[in-house]
Amino acid sequence: MEMKQLLIRFNILLLCFAVGCGGDSGRATQSVLPAQEIIYTPGEIINDGQGYVSYRVGNTPVIITVPHDGTIKPTTFTDRTGETSRAINTRKLAEQFAYFFNQNSNGLFPHIIYNNISRAKLDPDLNLTDGAQGNTYANMTYGTYHSFLQTAIDSVEANFDAGILLNLVEHTHSNQRVELGYLLTEYNLSQTDSQLNSFAPNSSILQLSALSSSSFAEIIRGYNSLGNLLIGESYNSNDTNYQFGAVPTSDNPNVDGVDYISGGYTLAKYGSHNGTNINAINIATPYVDFRDNANAYRALAAIIEKSIKMFYESNLELMLY
Repeated sequence: MEMKQLLIRFNILLLCFAVGCGGDSGRATQSVLPAQEIIYTPGEIINDGQGYVSYRVGNTPVIITVPHDGTIKPTTFTDRTGETSRAINTRKLAEQFAYFFNQNSNGLFPHIIYNNISRAKLDPDLNLTDGAQGNTYANMTYGTYHSFLQTAIDSVEANFDAGILLNLVEHTHSNQRVELGYLLTEYNLSQTDSQLNSFAPNSSILQLSALSSSSFAEIIRGYNSLGNLLIGESYNSNDTNYQFGAVPTSDNPNVDGVDYISGGYTLAKYGSHNGTNINAINIATPYVDFRDNANAYRALAAIIEKSIKMFYESNLELMLY
C-alpha cells in the first residue's frame, strides 16, 4: 500500500488596511485568500491548542478512537452526571496496536483520535447533549474531537474502498472477554443465522457485509468473524502466553442473557449503515488481565492488530498492507 499524505485545507483571512485596499472608500476590507494545503506527515500527532484532543495522522483505512482514557480535568468544565469511569490504558492499547501495525506493515499508520479530558468532564462517545451536558468549553472540545475524527474519515473515504473504525472502550461485566459490538442487540444475536442475516441493514458494518462473499451471520460469528479470529490467536509477552475470549464467535454466538455492549454513539453516527464506507466496531475489554499491566495490553494489541488484518482481508478480499 502506497504511503499517502493527508491534506488539510483551510482559509486564511487577511485584513487589508492600506489605502485603496477597499476601493475608493478608503475603508479597510477583509479579503479571503485561496484555500491553502497543509501536509501532515503520517504518524505525526496533532493537538488542539490546549492538548485536550490529540490526533495521530494515519495513511491507511484503519481508524481508532479512544474516548474514555483522558485524565485532564479543566476547572472551566463542569462535572458530568452519568457514567464517568475511566477506561484505563485504552490509550496504551491503541498505541501498542499502532506499534505492531507500523512494524508489520513496514511503516504504515492507523489514524488515532484521543480524548485527553476526563470522562467526569466530557464523554465524546455520547451525543453532544449527554457528552458535554451544556458546558460551553466541553462543547468546544467535543466538537474538536469529532472534527478530528471526521478528518480521518474523509481521508479514508477519499483513498480507500472500505474503512474500519475501532472504538476502544471498557466493560466491567462478570464475563471476562472481549465484547465486539456491531450495533446488534442481545435479541439480534439470539436469533438463528438466517434470522440474523435480516438485521444486516441495522449494523455498523453493513458495507463490509455487502461487499463480502460471506453471509452476514458468518461475518458476525462464523469462521472468519473478528471474534473467531481473535480467540484463535495467542501472544507471548515477557514469557507469559496470552489468549483472550470474545463474543460473538462460532462457539459463543450470542451473549446468553448477560450484560453486553453492542456499541454506542460513535458507531451509530459513523457506521456504514449510514451509507458511508466506514465499518465501525466497538471493542469493549475488561481491565483485569486485559489492560492492567504492560504485558497484557501489549499482547491484546498484538492479537487485535493481527485479527483485524485477517478480518479485513478475508471478508473484503482487499489487502490492508
